[in-house]
This record gives sequence, C-alpha cells and structure tokens, in this order.
Amino acid sequence: MSTPTIQFLPLDRAVSLLARLGFELVRGDRPGLPGGAHLLAALRQPPTLQHFDPERVEYWVSTAGRGRHTELTRDTPLPFDGPFAWGTIDVKDRLDVTNTFLTFGGLLTAQAVDATTTIAMLASTAPVLRWSGHSQDVDPFAAEVAGFFARLRPAIDFTPGVEASIADLPPLALYAALIADLRRRYVRSSALQEAHPGIDQLVARETRWLESSAATECAAGHHLLQDLGFERA
Repeated sequence: MSTPTIQFLPLDRAVSLLARLGFELVRGDRPGLPGGAHLLAALRQPPTLQHFDPERVEYWVSTAGRGRHTELTRDTPLPFDGPFAWGTIDVKDRLDVTNTFLTFGGLLTAQAVDATTTIAMLASTAPVLRWSGHSQDVDPFAAEVAGFFARLRPAIDFTPGVEASIADLPPLALYAALIADLRRRYVRSSALQEAHPGIDQLVARETRWLESSAATECAAGHHLLQDLGFERA
C-alpha cells in the first residue's frame, strides 16, 4: 500500500459542505482514506447568526525549530498556503467562543470565495480530533492524544533539541509514535484492555494500517520514543 498523502478537497466541495455550517470535520479519525483528514472553516462577514460563525482559526507553526502560536482571519492576505504544527487548533467566533481540535500537523490553505467569505482547509495525513467546544462532542480517542502531547512537553522544556526534532517529523510519524506507545502499554496490561476495549481495538487496527502503509514513519516514531525514553532501544 502507498504512503498516505494530502489532497485538498476541491473548493466547490468545501463550499458545499459549509453552506449551512461554520465549520466541518471530514474524515477526522480516518486519515488513511484518500486525501487525508480535513478541518474546514468558513469565515464570513457579516456572521450568519444561524450557527457557530468562525472569525479566526488559531494554530501552531514551527519557526526555527520552535513552536509559535498564530492565526488566520479574514484579514489574512489570500490565497494563503502553509504548514501547521502539532498541538491544538482553535476555531473561534466573534464572542471568543471556541471549538478546539487536536492535530499532529499538516497543511493549511485558505481562499476567498467572494468578498464576504474565506474558506480555510486544514488537512493532515494523521487524525484531526475534536477535543472541546461549544458546538461539538469530544472524540473518545482525543484524551489519549492530549495525554501524549502533555508527556512531550517536559522533554521540550528541559532537553535541548527535542522540540526541533519533533517539529521535523511528518505528522504520520508523530502519530505512529503515539500508537506505538499505546500499543506497548496495552499489550502489557490486561487491565487496560478490559477497561478500554474500544481504545485497545483502535490501537490494534491503527498499528496494522501504519505498518502496512507507512513503514518509514513507523520507524521514525519508534526512534522518537527511544530518544524520549518512552521506549527502550
């Protein structure tokens, strides 16, 4: 099987999906399907007042190996294209109400549909998961992703070079590291398997997918775990 790649949705397809919505997550938990996972947002002025009306998308980028928080708004010069880093994506409205997603990184593109509407598409070969918010439920797997990201932060804060090495990884390699870490824990613990059978099944399924479709990224993920001390060489 070929390594998954990003292929942005056609603009007219994104416009159609957002016709009555402010944002939409497409294939968020199944990035292995053709094209990858997509988070779509429509930034409209004036707001429709009929649903959640995003006014900005806040996300992380990596600059010289360091994470930096940035945002896309209707004032951003268009068209816009660029990468985004692992961490959170916040879709916010005019009242600062927020819907938050977790991501392993990817590519962002934004285009003007007309004088009043900007369509943003954030796409990734790894999952984009609902974490919290005003207008959405939480993906069951999101807590595992948030926990893994939290474990990365002490190494970033206290070990020189770790933040840059993580930033250099493709999104699927960072996701492979998470899955390998969970797989190691679940294989060793029948208590975890019994307490969280859905997570156990998901990890087993994603392990098979990654090993068959992204061997290079799997190897990079294992190397990261070893470097962090999460896994023995």
